[in-house]
Amino acid sequence: MNAPLVGEDLFSPESLADPYPVYARLRERGPVHLLPQLGLHLVVRHAQVLQALDDPATFSSNLAGLLSAGTGGPELMDMSGAAVDVLATADPPAHTTQRAAMAPLFARRTVAGLTDRIQDLLLPRVAALVEQGGGDWMGQVATPVPVLMISAILGLPEADADRITAWSDAAIELLGGLAGPERLGLIAIEILDFMRYLDGRLTAAATHPSGGLLDALAADETLTRDERVAMALQLVTAGSESTASLIGATAHTLATDPALADRLREHPDQIAEFVEETLRLESPFRGHFRVTTRDTTLGGIHLPAGSRLMLLWGAANHDPDAYPDPTALDLHRPAIKSHTAFGRGIHFCIGAHLARLEAVLAVQSLLAHGPFHLTAPAQHVPSLMVRRLARLDLAFNT
Repeated sequence: MNAPLVGEDLFSPESLADPYPVYARLRERGPVHLLPQLGLHLVVRHAQVLQALDDPATFSSNLAGLLSAGTGGPELMDMSGAAVDVLATADPPAHTTQRAAMAPLFARRTVAGLTDRIQDLLLPRVAALVEQGGGDWMGQVATPVPVLMISAILGLPEADADRITAWSDAAIELLGGLAGPERLGLIAIEILDFMRYLDGRLTAAATHPSGGLLDALAADETLTRDERVAMALQLVTAGSESTASLIGATAHTLATDPALADRLREHPDQIAEFVEETLRLESPFRGHFRVTTRDTTLGGIHLPAGSRLMLLWGAANHDPDAYPDPTALDLHRPAIKSHTAFGRGIHFCIGAHLARLEAVLAVQSLLAHGPFHLTAPAQHVPSLMVRRLARLDLAFNT
């Protein structure tokens, strides 16, 4: 059976701001749908998303396309063979080697040892925001802290944080699906600049180690030069983006639900569960691409070899078949970590422990300063790929 066609406008301002009603309507009509103008299949139910994640041999993670805003509407640019696939976009055996090189450095115990460094970055920024009576949580806390943290882990200078943030934003915009041809050209230049910068830092680390993760990358002879650069770029962009999104979403939820904030102040041991439910309800990445390596079926839909798919985490994580009362934030939800916000299996996010720790510490710090509230409606970054707040204006009741 062929996939039903999508009649929804996923690129409308309304859908970009709040995609969940569209996801719900798609789920009701079936697990897999086709965006005909893009030749892209959307997977919207939890069971089928898991099926694809659990079969990486059939559903390849290699970057097969990029969305762009063409002159006649959205376009899917063919990227087959045009990029160096690493970590999130790599398949075994290359993925196995790459992940083996990085995984120990992001293990739970190793990350737990970073608590004091995270607090050193986080606490002064939260305190400054409170002292001035409030401000943009995203601009002053949620965005800079993850960039500074991953930069410190890699061994990049703190003085370069603003440049790194701008480069990371450009890379995320490239994936967002809304940039036109002229803007894509400018983004490509910025990303090339970022890659040259990282290549230079890796070259320096090879002869003058600084104690950061770049040292390990530079010394790893199982990786090519291009893989090292691409891995450093992906660690910065994906790591900082997902964590900034999570820290923003937790603050927004608490600002709009004072009773929940009070409950977590009384029961701080439940903050970790709160972070997990926030990940499910507001998954930092809306989804990721896959491409079929052979003819197959998914949810009863025939998919020829070479079919492009987008596994929509935001849709799967709101699936009532997997999560009873899916729009409710339930701190006692069974299997609370079963969401796909961090992927699953061989592509489970390598930085998940770090993102969770930064978010828990950010929530603790925010709650410690007493009641707070929104002073303006939250604004999301317009993107088909990420779900992150662009601004979050808070005021503190001090």
